Amino acid sequence: MVKKNKKSLNHKMSQPRAKGHASRNLVHNIAFAMSLAIISLGTIITGTMWFYGGRVLPNVSVAKIAIGQKTEADVRRIIDAQQAVLQVTFVDERQARTVSAQDLGVTIDTDATLQQVMQARKQGNLLQNIALWQTQSIPLVLTTEPGKLIEFIKQHYPTLFVDPKDAQLVYNMVAQRFDIQPGAPGKGFDIKWFQSQLTDLAEHPRSIKLSLTTAPVEPIITDKSLLEPQQQINRQLRSQFSFTRDGQTKYTATPDDIANWVHFVPDAVKGTATIDYDKAKIEQFLAQQVTPTVAQTAIDRKVIVDKETGAQTVVVPGRAGQQIQDAGRIADELITALSNNQSLTKELHIVTAPFKTITLTGSGKWIEVDLSEQRLTLYVDEARVNSFLISSGTAKTPTPPGVFKVWSKTPSQTMTGTIAGDYFRLPNVKWVSYVNGDVAIHGTYWHRNFGRPMSHGCINMTEAAAKIVYDFAPLGTRVVVHQ
Repeated sequence: MVKKNKKSLNHKMSQPRAKGHASRNLVHNIAFAMSLAIISLGTIITGTMWFYGGRVLPNVSVAKIAIGQKTEADVRRIIDAQQAVLQVTFVDERQARTVSAQDLGVTIDTDATLQQVMQARKQGNLLQNIALWQTQSIPLVLTTEPGKLIEFIKQHYPTLFVDPKDAQLVYNMVAQRFDIQPGAPGKGFDIKWFQSQLTDLAEHPRSIKLSLTTAPVEPIITDKSLLEPQQQINRQLRSQFSFTRDGQTKYTATPDDIANWVHFVPDAVKGTATIDYDKAKIEQFLAQQVTPTVAQTAIDRKVIVDKETGAQTVVVPGRAGQQIQDAGRIADELITALSNNQSLTKELHIVTAPFKTITLTGSGKWIEVDLSEQRLTLYVDEARVNSFLISSGTAKTPTPPGVFKVWSKTPSQTMTGTIAGDYFRLPNVKWVSYVNGDVAIHGTYWHRNFGRPMSHGCINMTEAAAKIVYDFAPLGTRVVVHQ
């Protein structure tokens, strides 16, 4: 029997245990080292993020200016200082003009720029945030006011602008229909091109040179857009509107009458025009065109009161007359019929029309303008010297009533302007007497329709009559305008 050595056996068994213990120690050491590394990294990250919590991360710039590690207050001051740097030099054939961007309506939105700067490189994951070698450049956030820019350009470079001309519906008295007066394009400063240059200015604030460029400006209302309203209104002109008394037709409205009731309202959103009917003009038509065929109109009593003595002088005795009953209701019915492309026959009823008493004040030479009668009368004290038919302002551009004085006179001039959207240019207007701002008594050669409102607010007369008024009324002559 062979006897084994117990000590040798125990030694052999202890060798694997020692190796296992060493492995476990190594794992523990590695884990401990990794834990220390993670804790150290966490400490570094936490410290870094704490330090940069209210600061800009490194390698961040705004408008090419390095601002890494700066506080929010520091960055705000830097951003605000860039407004003075932003300048534009406009260059044309004659000269160069430098102006601050702020004067052109271009301003820095400091709060929006600051917000982007403070968030720069803080939007990614944690490791990206601490990658301090990464860079990011933030442009300035600019806001624009196009109206301020256009105002500046129009003031300093007016020749760049030609206003577009919208197409219009114009009544053709010969053909008795509305025709389309073609529109025309204009031109203006190219705002889109200017705004495209701001991107570079936001990234690199400085003074930049820009050539003045224009862009075509199309009219809002085109010829094509007026085709439908043209067809509609020309159908309405063929409607029959008759007025009878005791069953007999006294008056039938003509296409010219109907055209005078109509005006067109531009619709900038839809780029067309809608038809509208002027109730006041229809009532005026009933009073001036229809009433004389069935009734006698009233004559108002006119009294002049002397300013010093208070004495009253009757210059026109009043006389009662007649008028159409419910003229306002008839006008409404006509508008409804027009809107529905229908004809209408109305039996007229007559009621008594009392006269009004009109009290006037004046002394020496003075002028009366009666808008309801469309007549101008010259007076010397209470004596009526002469009287003339006139054409005052239309319902769209009425002649303002009131008491005025002749303040300026000229024997001839060219009148130009735009009133209520209507442009006019009238050369060689003779015998002009201004009485209220731009409102004047003057000669008229472009129409002979005196006795009906026709003007843009002035008082139209024949040239012969205007010459008499011009010679009669020195500066300071009192002018009384009333309904």
